[in-house]
This record gives sequence, C-alpha cells and structure tokens, in this order.
Amino acid sequence: MNHLVIIRYYRPGDELFCREIIKEGTMSTVNTAFIAGLTREITFQTMVLMAALMFIFLGVPFSVCVWSVPAVIILMYLFIWFGHTFKAIEMAQDVSNIPRVYMSSEYTGFWVAEVHEPYFMTREPSQVKYTVTTERELKDNNIEVTQHLGKKIVGTIAITRNKHSTDTAWLRRMAVSPKYQRKGIASVLVDEALRFCKDKGYCAVELVTSECHDAARELYLKKGFDLKQIYHKPIVGTIVTIQMYDFLFRIKPSEKPPNY
Repeated sequence: MNHLVIIRYYRPGDELFCREIIKEGTMSTVNTAFIAGLTREITFQTMVLMAALMFIFLGVPFSVCVWSVPAVIILMYLFIWFGHTFKAIEMAQDVSNIPRVYMSSEYTGFWVAEVHEPYFMTREPSQVKYTVTTERELKDNNIEVTQHLGKKIVGTIAITRNKHSTDTAWLRRMAVSPKYQRKGIASVLVDEALRFCKDKGYCAVELVTSECHDAARELYLKKGFDLKQIYHKPIVGTIVTIQMYDFLFRIKPSEKPPNY
C-alpha cells in the first residue's frame, strides 16, 4: 500500500505538526464566516444606519455616505480575520502541551492521522485514493507498513472529560488538512474517538462546531450525533456573530465494556 493513512495515538514530537493542522483548519473558515456574516440582516441594517447618521447628523454629502457600505464590509472582514487569528493562536498554545492537556488521565486521549506516501508525488492528494486504517488494526492483522514511504500528520482528534459531568466526554480538536479532506480520514478519526469513549465507560460524547463546517456537521449526524442546541457566539458584539451547533452522542448501555 503506497498511499496509506494510519490513525494512531499521539507520540512526543507530534505537537508542531498538530499546531499547523489546527491553525490551517481554523484560518480556512475565514471566508465562509465572512460570507455568512455578510448575508445577515443586521449587517445591512448597520450599513444603512451608518450612512443615515453621516448624512443627517454630520451633514456628509450622500455621495460620500455610500462609502459606508464598503467600509462596513472591510471592517467586518478584518474583525473576522483577527478573531480567527486569535483563536488559532489560542488553540496552538493548547496543543503545545498535549500530554498535560489531553493525556492527563486514562479517560483522555489524543490521536493523529498520519499519511504514508511516496516522497515524490506525481499527483495531488485530491487525485489519489488512500486506504485509511488504525494502528490497532494493523497490529491485529500483522500488517507491516513500507518503510521507504514519507510520513506526515494530516489530521487530529482529542477526547477530554466534561468538567460538569464526569460521565460525558468532550470531542475536541477534530481537524483534517484541506488537501486530504473527503478521503474518509475524519470518519475514521471520529470512530476511533467514539470507540475509546465506549471502552472507558462514558455515557455520552458532546462536541461544538460552527456554521462554517458543513461537512463536519453532516458527518456527525451520520455517526449518530443528535443536535442538542444552536446558539450565536459573538465575535464583535451582536454585529458580528457566528452560529454554533452543540451535538450529543448517547452511548447505549450495551455498548459499554462488560466490566464497567
């Protein structure tokens, strides 16, 4: 197998690659968030209000007031870009210490998707079919991976314990490099995280994602997650907000380990 993706447990030294993937995933949704914000009613109301205030109270010529429209659009994009940048920095710091944050107990974990492929690729990853498996499955089937292939991390996922409910897990840091999306990597990452939660005796798994991740929301619904609630997270007051989705996966008693 010359094009293989292995889902494996975190190893020391993975942090740098994980930070890059999470940063890339965060910043890739800037344009989607911008378009979503631009089409909201409050955005048009802000444009009209600014133009009216300039024309009525400041006596600015109408021909100049209309420039408030592109001004609002530019400011919105900048606010969203800076918001995503600060979020990426925050998450990068979070992932800089994976052992402390995500491996502090037997009930937490961090996994990566590691691609094995030729060093010199003649085709883009989007044109290649990859076999996605787990390190556990390789060991169970005594399959050895070709050593001359190049390796790099292209996906991440983590499980932490809910601070308010010890029988509920939080699924976090699910990200796949854009070049390797639509390959089934995210699906296997989620399956491995859910298997871990079942083995540890959790009753439920919760996660939060945004309106910018349509494919992720579809995947969670296919995996059996239920939509718990929808809410708006403010970025700049009520002018710039992002719609968030809270999902919950309930683990049936029959799916828990016998000794739980």
